[in-house]
Amino acid sequence: MSIHRIIDLIEPDNGCEGFLPGEEPTVTLVLDDGRQVKVYDRLAYEMDWDTGRTISDDDILAYASGL
Repeated sequence: MSIHRIIDLIEPDNGCEGFLPGEEPTVTLVLDDGRQVKVYDRLAYEMDWDTGRTISDDDILAYASGL
């Protein structure tokens, strides 16, 4: 299992329209190995995935699939 540092977060700009009803906001985690992993914003907040924090390959497989 590898551990990766989150070096940046990319949040979508939905402009003045915001999100559609029922649409769950996402965020893209930019990792130190160059990968970009898209997860639900709520989950990133709950898991404390922020710039400078770490994420494992196991968490990426468990939480980032299906988006």
